[in-house]
Amino acid sequence: MPTSLMPTISVIIPVYGNLGDLDRLLDGLAKQTIHPHEIILVDSSPKSSLTPPPGVKYVRNPEGNALSWDYNYGAQQATGDFLLNMQQDCVPEDPQAVETLYNSLTNKRVAAVPLVTLPRENWEQYNFWGKVMMARWIGRVQQGISGKLDLIRRDVFLKIGGYDTERFSFAGEDMDLFLRLSEQGEVFVSNAEIFHYHSQKRPLRFRDMLTKHYQLAESFGALFRRWGLKLKQIPYSGHWTHHLSKYLYPLLPLAVVTAFFSLKCAGAIGLALLVLTQFTNMESWRVRDPKTPLLLLANPILFLAGFWGTLLGFVTGKQRYSQNK
Repeated sequence: MPTSLMPTISVIIPVYGNLGDLDRLLDGLAKQTIHPHEIILVDSSPKSSLTPPPGVKYVRNPEGNALSWDYNYGAQQATGDFLLNMQQDCVPEDPQAVETLYNSLTNKRVAAVPLVTLPRENWEQYNFWGKVMMARWIGRVQQGISGKLDLIRRDVFLKIGGYDTERFSFAGEDMDLFLRLSEQGEVFVSNAEIFHYHSQKRPLRFRDMLTKHYQLAESFGALFRRWGLKLKQIPYSGHWTHHLSKYLYPLLPLAVVTAFFSLKCAGAIGLALLVLTQFTNMESWRVRDPKTPLLLLANPILFLAGFWGTLLGFVTGKQRYSQNK
């Protein structure tokens, strides 16, 4: 694309005191047919002592608690007409990825987002629980807004107040942003692709998976309270195997109430749940490991954690829990 026609795109990358994967991402951005107008690194770590690489704008966010705070702060510092929200463990699939996103932004579209891919070779390097947790993300997934390569009109982003950090602290903010942006125009899912390498810095335990499951479930409860069935507009909602548990949650209180009238019927509902919960993380059965039979117990436990997280998120209308805090 001729330089005179280049759009002004501000890339925003939260780093939180760590530049571990940044060089790979910067190299990928340098190869793009549309070069960024500026690259903004947002650091909200209170103990950070980073030396940023040359050619980037480094800003400290004094109030950041999570990615969404940093994206909002970066948008306030940006000077481009478009924001490109990214994460440093991601790399565009080809040199035309950003141009593909930009060319898809017609007048009625306020944002363009990619397909997200977890490379199988990365997944193969995880330990057992890491593979179980990430099995559903192998291949191309339509997420909608993900923070991995989201091209958004800056004026629209600022108009709606950016990410809602009041309701969504550590999860659910991306789906909420998708729906609020959609009220201003179309959020287009393009065929551009972003590789999400999702490095796991230490072996995952079942406890890690359990707390992450609870964290995401809490966000769903808050999202459902705010948006109800409008959540079906989000592209990610189309991956039914990711969401089967949500349709099963009503059976749990039904079993409890039924127990007051018929233990036999309540037992039948409980048995049905025990079987059906084995399909709520169906992709996890891809894992070939001597520990795989543990999923027979793990899946019902994850379901119960998800139910409780969803209930709490719905009652409070907020997502507050983080497994990292």
